[in-house]
Amino acid sequence: LQTTTPPAANMPGRFCLALALLLVQSPAAKDAPTALEASYKERIQSLLSASEQAAATHLVRRLALGGSDSHFGGYELELGEAGEKKELKWLQSCSQIDGSRDSIENCALRQLQALTALCDVKGLFSENEAAKQLAERHLMQLTKAKKVPALGISQQTFSGTSLFVHQKRPDGSADDVDASPAIQASVLMAVVRCGEALGRKEHLEEAESWFWGLDKIYPQSIWNQSLISFHRSGIMWESLAVTAAHVGKESSFYEDLQAYLVRFEAFLRKAWEENLEFWSFASARALTLRWNSKGLKKKQRTVVKKWAKEHVDRFLGRQTASLAAGPEKGTMSEGILARIGGARYTCGPLQGLAALAATLNDAELIQVVLKLLEKDVARYQISTENAGPLKVAREDLVGAFFRDDEQLKMEKRNSLRVDDTAMCLVALTQVLETLESIQGVVVDQIGARRTSSEIAETSDKL
Repeated sequence: LQTTTPPAANMPGRFCLALALLLVQSPAAKDAPTALEASYKERIQSLLSASEQAAATHLVRRLALGGSDSHFGGYELELGEAGEKKELKWLQSCSQIDGSRDSIENCALRQLQALTALCDVKGLFSENEAAKQLAERHLMQLTKAKKVPALGISQQTFSGTSLFVHQKRPDGSADDVDASPAIQASVLMAVVRCGEALGRKEHLEEAESWFWGLDKIYPQSIWNQSLISFHRSGIMWESLAVTAAHVGKESSFYEDLQAYLVRFEAFLRKAWEENLEFWSFASARALTLRWNSKGLKKKQRTVVKKWAKEHVDRFLGRQTASLAAGPEKGTMSEGILARIGGARYTCGPLQGLAALAATLNDAELIQVVLKLLEKDVARYQISTENAGPLKVAREDLVGAFFRDDEQLKMEKRNSLRVDDTAMCLVALTQVLETLESIQGVVVDQIGARRTSSEIAETSDKL
């Protein structure tokens, strides 16, 4: 198995799982499903499941900070300057952010992602009553309240639709607001996804009004004129793809949502082909959601799968042929993994790659995803054995993830922010779902490949 892996200097020996991880592919068929050595699969599933539960428990506790009536609390925990005595300070809402290094828009997007990540955890609400009640309170706040103070957003009526606007600055006037297509799409995603997880359908009327609000503030006619980055556009695409996956065909705006998605995807596809440096974990996850949807025609599915493979190629640094970029842009620079380094916090890109691993039969991708995620859990998740940036692990922070020093320096912060954990929770949930679809096999001493069920049948005959 030829594998693009981080350099040895960036991946300490205890995280090099090449010998422990055995990916088995049948030589008889090129497209045969990838399998994992059974004992490794069992171990990695157990480890990642425990990590997912710890991260989800922490996020439930975190979003509820401030009491039972609070919403979207625990945005960021400031740890103080390096070298100083660490006096921890919670920034509970988006109005408390440091405007020199953050924005109310980004804060709101991160908190909405955290709520959606909780609603994606399989079985969480049936096993954790506190998590279920928290999701219900937040769903009610988003659908019924005109303002969500913790997020710095409010609803306004615009041309017969509902529009979310956000304060421009934490120290500015409450009337100095702006509309954000990304926030509009993220609220839509959070409410539709959490509503389904809670078994509630009454939110769909508001959701339709929010969708038409998005169409009003971000119609196709201005896509080429906007200054929205490819990644921010990817966040919108992911949000709409999640929404489409959880809105039934019987919904009155299902067809319109599908049509908007098809047009937006064509727009992003053109931008992707024209710039070989574009990449986003949000667009990677959106592709998986669209592949699994039933709303795509055969030609569209072909484009989606090709595009998904290109995301993997650009991440791993595989050389691909130039698309529409022309000869002067026909070569791709080093892969994203090589740029960030395998030893650093990698939950961000893993959100998208973990989802793609379930779509593409790519042994190398599965190997890289599992290696990197196990490293993130071991190195960047706070536990009783790993206090992370704290001298002593606090019980209320167990399960949280933190960023590497280089990333914190680049973002000009020394803190634990909600998205540090939310991104890892998304990656964990996606990988665990992928592992369920991968067969566990036992390879005996003579190299024969046998599934777990075949081993059991043999035992029964003895």
